[in-house]
Amino acid sequence: MSDWEEMGVYYTTDGMADMFMLLTGYLLPLSMMANWNSMKHSLLFYELMTSIGAMLLMNFMCQDMTSFYMYFEVSLAPLFMLIGCYGANNRDKAADYMLMYTTYSSMFMLLAMGTYEMTIGNCDYTSISLVVLSTDLQCMLFMALIMGMMVKTPLVPVHTWLPVVHSESPLAGSMTLAGVMLKLAMYAMMRLMLPSLSDATVLYTPMAYLMCLMTMMYTALITLRQTDLKVIVAYSSMGHMAVCMLGMLSNSMVGMNGSLVMGMAHGLVSPALFMMVGGMLYDRYHNRLMYYYQGLMTYMPLLSVYLTMLSFCNIGTPLTANFMGELLSLTGAMGRSVMLGSMSALSVLLSAAYMLKVTNRLTGGMRTPYMALTSDCTYRESVLMLVLIMPTMYYGMYPNGMLNMMWQSGDLLYVFMSSVARRTRRRAMR
Repeated sequence: MSDWEEMGVYYTTDGMADMFMLLTGYLLPLSMMANWNSMKHSLLFYELMTSIGAMLLMNFMCQDMTSFYMYFEVSLAPLFMLIGCYGANNRDKAADYMLMYTTYSSMFMLLAMGTYEMTIGNCDYTSISLVVLSTDLQCMLFMALIMGMMVKTPLVPVHTWLPVVHSESPLAGSMTLAGVMLKLAMYAMMRLMLPSLSDATVLYTPMAYLMCLMTMMYTALITLRQTDLKVIVAYSSMGHMAVCMLGMLSNSMVGMNGSLVMGMAHGLVSPALFMMVGGMLYDRYHNRLMYYYQGLMTYMPLLSVYLTMLSFCNIGTPLTANFMGELLSLTGAMGRSVMLGSMSALSVLLSAAYMLKVTNRLTGGMRTPYMALTSDCTYRESVLMLVLIMPTMYYGMYPNGMLNMMWQSGDLLYVFMSSVARRTRRRAMR
């Protein structure tokens, strides 16, 4: 037995963890390359980014709740330093927002993990999934854990920190936060809450669905009034993570599959959009206001093509991975609650409205006189765009490759199927 195992810390992986680890390893060098022009002489920047990537990989490798919480919190320190050192004018406010919201909400998660340790004497994922707790205790643990998940996702009304952090953080910080760190809440819910808190999940699913619907409608409506391009992409990320939560709580394998596919697709498309609006356009014009740009198609045709493709991917157009994720998630949500699922499906129209508005504004029309002519995408930028767009298109046409890898672990599939069966029996008894 190794020293790590003697201390009760186990590191192993399965298909779901492997996919998120691959996503982390895929996005980390891309985020560094995206900031190459402004950060190529800063050694501290690359040390912080490497630390964030290592902490995120440890989050997906560990197999007990204590280690997950430890790495969950430790990953905030290098991100806090990254925003504080390399952020925009209001970087101090953004760093404080991120640290306060996430740290305070995680205290409830720590109380829940302490309760698990006192109750069953173990915090291992497999051990807690095999113990049947009373309904009252499950409800208490569910409310404690959901506080951390709501802030990390985030859901309305604890969402106000995310637009501020995205707008003030450097490009690499926004890409890592949107691409991987927002998935920690979804991953933790799949690991911690669904297998062991099945009764409480059934009881609180209507409330969670209502909060997800409020998040999707609110973010879509407020995005229509936004002018900052990075804030628009940040609110779009919140809406898509709410779709992931809908599929996850659907009590069906279809919804869970959709939630995982949606998380992976969002982890590719959202960093690409941040790279475009916070890197390519901002590096050339030093402006993030949507109404500053017009007629990019006339003198930056390659960037306009990339923007159009990413906009359609973000909307959830067929033959993209986002479409498969939204389709499966909303299908599972409608099976759980027809009314709330149907209303959530209608919010997809609003997401199409604001993305097409942004695309039409940036690419259509004629160039305004105050905009200087600049070069189109460089070779480095084109490579970064293509390596994010191509997997999105490929897994949209062949999603079985992603799904088969996610569920390659028989033990994990057995745990989730047992959880689904228990929740189904509870619903039938009621």
